[in-house]
Amino acid sequence: MRPSRTFTLNDQLKFAALTGDFNPLHIDPVSARRTHAGAPVVHGIHTLLWLLDSLAHENPDLPPIAGMKVRFARLIYVGDQVEAVVTERGASELRAEVTIDGIPSLQLVLAFGAVVSDPATTIRGAAPLPRPTIPLESSLGEMASSSGVLAFASTPDDMERIFPHAARLLGARRLAALGCSTLLVGMVIPGLHSLYTGLRVTICEEKQIADSIAFRVARVDPRVRLVEVEICGGGLSGSLSTFVRHPPIAQASIKTVASLVSRDEFASVTAFIIGGSRGLGELTAKIIAAGGGNSIVTYAVGKADAEALTTEITASGGKCKAIRYDVREDAQQQLSAITSAPTHIYYFATPAIFRGKPGVFSQRLFDEFNEFYISGFYRLIDASLKHWPEGFSVFCPSSVAVEERPDGMTEYSMSKAAAEILCADIRKQVPQARISVSRLPRLLTDQTATLRSATADSVAIMLPLIRDFLR
Repeated sequence: MRPSRTFTLNDQLKFAALTGDFNPLHIDPVSARRTHAGAPVVHGIHTLLWLLDSLAHENPDLPPIAGMKVRFARLIYVGDQVEAVVTERGASELRAEVTIDGIPSLQLVLAFGAVVSDPATTIRGAAPLPRPTIPLESSLGEMASSSGVLAFASTPDDMERIFPHAARLLGARRLAALGCSTLLVGMVIPGLHSLYTGLRVTICEEKQIADSIAFRVARVDPRVRLVEVEICGGGLSGSLSTFVRHPPIAQASIKTVASLVSRDEFASVTAFIIGGSRGLGELTAKIIAAGGGNSIVTYAVGKADAEALTTEITASGGKCKAIRYDVREDAQQQLSAITSAPTHIYYFATPAIFRGKPGVFSQRLFDEFNEFYISGFYRLIDASLKHWPEGFSVFCPSSVAVEERPDGMTEYSMSKAAAEILCADIRKQVPQARISVSRLPRLLTDQTATLRSATADSVAIMLPLIRDFLR
């Protein structure tokens, strides 16, 4: 029987308190949605410590560990069910993985052998750093010369209480040092926009017992935003690697948008914008408001983003309000919050797009996309017709992925194609819902701002589409 578990948001909050890594990517659903991940992900070190604890519990006869190599291969989302799998065990090493639906998300190699007396990596002259309470944000240039000593956020005894079997295998202080490594990555170097990708350490004796690790940035590669860091302390010696994620994408300001449209160009429009608190929905709201129209934007969890958008628009003299609307909930009741009938509806609701999966197709992912792009969309149209039977125009964005079908995006492409069929049939059978479908290129949004971002300019694409749609 393989050990398995599902990490919850409460688990994440407890681990953040244990290690001091309060990076919002791991604990804040609203902030995490503004990243390429699109939703909170589990700390890599949290997954590693659970794996080590499971291995030690299931294999009490493991010999002493001389070193370990870890690769965080894929993101594990809060709510994912994971399994611990031993893939190979020999005389000199053990290989194990944490998998989701059979896909490795974490790969571990434990080397057996004697603990070395002297650390392979020594870091001299590093000064103690205060432990940050919010993640730092530095440029790649500033990181290149960074070093310091970072104190553990919790005691080795605290770590042993949570991971008792792993503590027996490695020693509680080494667990605390691993916990301190996620504090280093998530809060200091790189900090706010970090993505922990790998760790390679030897197990060593401590010359001087200290509840801290010393670190020194060894290399920064700005081409791929890679940072490699040497670490030493707590009975560990080696290095870790991390990427610097692109920060959240800022859409064009209302001032910039206003310079591109006529003041009364959209004066007759009341636009109801589903998913309007960020991304293309945010941009659409600004375009409509800048042209004299009335924008009603919705949010499911990003209330602060929606309110910031309405403040920006109204401060410029535009008209905008925000309401909560979740496409997965009852549409009829939620639409009661709208007092003026919309002339146009824009549908930008989406889940996290880029997810790992086993094989070619995942029913789970397909169902999730369908809930947003098909079921949620149909519920909205059906309820809207009951509220505003005189009719309205609907903009439903599709994607070039329907025809291009990028690798790994089968479910997304299929769901978008099915949504196009649904739109065509609604258009034929329900003339009051005047639906327009456009296959959008890969525009610059939070989810598309990957490490190899290559996207089209959102304003240049969306403004002509909105003008054509409103004719």
